[in-house]
Order: sequence, then C-alpha cells, then structure tokens
Amino acid sequence: MTILTRHMIGLLAGAMALTGATIGVTSAQSVAPADQSEIQSIIRMQVDAFMADNSSTAFSFAAPSIKNMFGSDERFMSMVRQQYPQVFRPQSFEFGRLKSSPTGPVQEAYITGPAGKDWLAVYTLEQQADGSWKISGCYIVPDNGAKV
Repeated sequence: MTILTRHMIGLLAGAMALTGATIGVTSAQSVAPADQSEIQSIIRMQVDAFMADNSSTAFSFAAPSIKNMFGSDERFMSMVRQQYPQVFRPQSFEFGRLKSSPTGPVQEAYITGPAGKDWLAVYTLEQQADGSWKISGCYIVPDNGAKV
C-alpha cells in the first residue's frame, strides 16, 4: 500500500468513524503536544488492559457514549474480544499520525493482529468536561503496506 493510499484510507476511516460520512480531516496542528501525549497514553493503557484481561480498566478509558451503549465492562470486553481481536491481542502496536477533525482528534495506530496480519486502527476521541480524553470509537481496516 502506498503512502498516499494509506493516508486516504486513514482519512476516510476517521471520517466514517466520526460521522458516517466523508468529512475533511486536518493536520494535528490544533492538538496540543500535552494532549497528543495523553491521547496516546490512554489508547496504550486501554490496549494493555485488554492484554491483561482487565475489563474494568479497559472500560474506564471509554467515552460516556460507549459506556452507555454497553452498560458494563464485561459486555464491552466481550465485544472487543469478538469483534476487535487485533486490538484485544496485538502482536505489535505502533502509533501513526494524530489528526484533528471537526469533532475531535483522530489517532492512527498500526497493529499486527494475533494471526500476523497488519491493520490500521483509527481511534476517535472526545475531550471531557474535566479536560481528560476518552476513546469514543475505533475503526479498523486492513493495512498491507510498509509502516511510514
């Protein structure tokens, strides 16, 4: 997969995850460095919690809309285990670009799943009233190219 193709898939996936329609995604210029660090830390801690089978910690990083959708950490963990095995048990996990969108940051991550296949995960995040960040969604597409 070329760099341009990967970039286009990342933009489309992020936009679809945010609104279900194609919207423009801009560079991360409006995401402060401290926020960039916190966003990546939250995603990393959630993946670590998945790998440790710690459902309450993994669920704690989810946005209120996700918590309301699943109702409990056990139901959330079951969904991730079944529908997102790449995130639940990655062989490798590396952050890509962080972009801004009209509804919040979009963080890319390159994942090698449990079966050795490469994936691009696109995380959407929401800033909470207290200033913290929570994961509001994750969209995964196959990634057959070299990491940039």
